Amino acid sequence: MALHGKELSEDLKKRIVALHKDGLSYKKIAKTLKLSCSTVAKTIQKFNRTGSTQNRNRHGRPKMLSACAQHHIQRLSLGNRCMSAASIAAEVEGVGG
Repeated sequence: MALHGKELSEDLKKRIVALHKDGLSYKKIAKTLKLSCSTVAKTIQKFNRTGSTQNRNRHGRPKMLSACAQHHIQRLSLGNRCMSAASIAAEVEGVGG
């Protein structure tokens, strides 16, 4: 079985869809490719929903600080390595970060 949390390669996803189109069941595809049945099912359902096996773009969490504020925090922490996180945060708030 594949490791939990790893993304499948595009080639493997296309093989799953091709085997499904050939008429194989989820269980047989899973056994053939040594994957879990739920992985096969989710891949095929995603293909049926979107018409593609490619992943959608991920945007991630929006940045909370500006580049200037990040640079200021970096200078503060490198200048005084004993400074606590609370005091750095208080100083950044004072600057307007």
